[in-house]
Amino acid sequence: MLHTLGYYFVYNFRKESNFCIMKEILIIGGGAAGLMAANELLEKGYSVVILEASERLGGRIHTSHDKKFEKPVEKGVEFIHGNLPLTMEIIKRAKLDYRLVRGKIFRIEEGQWKQQNDFAEDWKELMEKMNEVKEDLTFADFLDKNFRAEKYAALRKTSIRFAEGFDVADINKASTLALRAEWMEGEDRHYRVTGSFDQLVNYLADECSKKGGGILTSQKVEKIQWKNKKVIVTTDAGVSFIANKVILTVPLGILQADPPLINFQPSINNYLEAAKKIGFGNVVKILLQFKEPFWEKKKKNMGFILSQQKIPTWWTQIPFNKNLLTGWAGGGQAAKIDSASDGTILDFALDSLSRIFEIDIPEIGLLLTAATVANWKKDPLSKGGYSYGMLETVAARQLLNTPIDDTIFFAGEGVYEGSSPGTVEAALVSGRNTARALMKL
Repeated sequence: MLHTLGYYFVYNFRKESNFCIMKEILIIGGGAAGLMAANELLEKGYSVVILEASERLGGRIHTSHDKKFEKPVEKGVEFIHGNLPLTMEIIKRAKLDYRLVRGKIFRIEEGQWKQQNDFAEDWKELMEKMNEVKEDLTFADFLDKNFRAEKYAALRKTSIRFAEGFDVADINKASTLALRAEWMEGEDRHYRVTGSFDQLVNYLADECSKKGGGILTSQKVEKIQWKNKKVIVTTDAGVSFIANKVILTVPLGILQADPPLINFQPSINNYLEAAKKIGFGNVVKILLQFKEPFWEKKKKNMGFILSQQKIPTWWTQIPFNKNLLTGWAGGGQAAKIDSASDGTILDFALDSLSRIFEIDIPEIGLLLTAATVANWKKDPLSKGGYSYGMLETVAARQLLNTPIDDTIFFAGEGVYEGSSPGTVEAALVSGRNTARALMKL
């Protein structure tokens, strides 16, 4: 599918449908990182074409405009976690509206509702112990070393739930130092883009078009042949593209696949092995629209619900889209359900709500007007949610941020080095930094 291309490239694509020649740079992936890298390069006069495997742009920014729902709903990215500089800069440049996420946080323990001020209890004591760590260890080992006593049972439970739910991490693999760095830098204020998150994607794509860049969707890359400053990229349709350099912004799940989903000739096995040393967790997200916000009968101004159910975390959209309730399972929580069908996951969601609100499932079902499930592990173009740090991740990211023979470059939230992992900010910053590094060489 042709999204936007300069006239010269359209001509060549039509006349030579199996072989398209480009002079400079190909970007594999039309998510936030790919679009950001393209804009940086186009601004400096480089010729750039993005090849996106999906029919849509955005990657894990995925706004659904399904008419069954009253308003657009976010199957992927939904929040901006703090005043993240580059994200906010682009939102303001695009003249998009954004609002502070509001509402109270409630935790349900053994049927008891408790309001709390943060997503994890006993945060101060947890961080004090994390700050004492000098040599890295997994988060599971950290908890065993410092909080094994029975009196810490509640703290262990909430900290594991937070690491799994917020960071989509496997605590048996997650780096304590990586979690500490992120949690220390984390902000209490979170935002939503008013209307839909794909407005940011559309803005970046439109900017590419204005600068003369090209974007081709439905172009799944299967093979990359390369040598110094020359690449031939071939898609599953047998179309080949020639360029001087290539930037891969595909999700970690694609780089980690075994057997490989992209065949590199010659091989770059040390880079692909490095990708496997970065954590990549799953997200299962359930979006449910009801005739009325029945949850308001239980608690007013409800923002987030944290529970022990199969779908443990829920949130509302106050003050917007008031009839929508979103369920979330991440990391180890998601691993318990992500092999199930969407229909079964929906049953889990309704059962979880029934137990949380003590309402019979048939009664909840009668109020339900629309539903959709986003199980990112089953998405063949992502194979998971987002990244987290493991014990060998720092070295792995350093390698992946080192270009191969000044020809193959990597970008994306998975290879981002900074304090906002797993976010749109991470993808944008990585895309920008990779483009600038390329231009310096």
